Amino acid sequence: MPHAADNRTLKHGCIVMASGVGARFGGNKLMAELCGAPLVGHVVRATDDLFSRRVVVTRHADVAALCETLGAQVILHDEPCRNDTVRLGMEAMDGCDTVTFVQGDQPLIRPASIAALLRAAERDAGAARRDAAGRGVADVSGCDAVGAALADIAEDYAMGLDAVKCDVDAAAGCDAAESDVAGAAKYDAVGCNAAESGVARIWRTSFDGVPGAPVLFPSWAFDELRSLPRGKGGGFVAKMHAECVRTIEVSSEWELFDVDTRDDLEQLQTHVARCGGASLPR
Repeated sequence: MPHAADNRTLKHGCIVMASGVGARFGGNKLMAELCGAPLVGHVVRATDDLFSRRVVVTRHADVAALCETLGAQVILHDEPCRNDTVRLGMEAMDGCDTVTFVQGDQPLIRPASIAALLRAAERDAGAARRDAAGRGVADVSGCDAVGAALADIAEDYAMGLDAVKCDVDAAAGCDAAESDVAGAAKYDAVGCNAAESGVARIWRTSFDGVPGAPVLFPSWAFDELRSLPRGKGGGFVAKMHAECVRTIEVSSEWELFDVDTRDDLEQLQTHVARCGGASLPR
């Protein structure tokens, strides 16, 4: 499959946050297995072919080694705080127009949902170009072409062309009330309406109206991300600019489910086992 970024007007970056010490888990949760693969491995695979730049920021040597074998750039560090992880990741995002933060402990996040965030940012950029130029015909067609390319990527993933060994994608969407095709149409409507003002938004995933991660930030937020208060992450910036935040609903609460404890992992494993044979669109 061609690299998705080749068809875009923006240069999108991704930072996989993988530096948690796992205190509540009792060890390095990122290497805990789900369907025979580490949690962070599922997350890295979900970001394949979506970004111009991608970096995994971790303080775990085993996570670094795994992610390198999966083709991801890695920053291995020993900095103490969450703001350090963000800053180190941002240092690798030179030239990017957006940066999406993806959590390393959300193994059921779907590529189609991440692609929807990028698509929304592309529509924001298209609206800004139309406002600046005072015309819309050429920019509208270009924005639609980008959107179509991203839709193709999301559809390819949804059809399971890069499925993991077990039905992790199916498990993520097991409780979905809509098909992925209908979901994609909803993403289009949300992004198009929010972009009318021509402002580059902060885009984040949500379920049932409750926002979560991944979160996409436009370039105007980069300086703030590089200089976060001690112990803070990207959510601090999103809260400071709540008026600029828009959300995109994912298909299932399980996409945003993060593993903090061993009980969380067992709950996730039970869900995947129950939904592993589901014949939903992926």
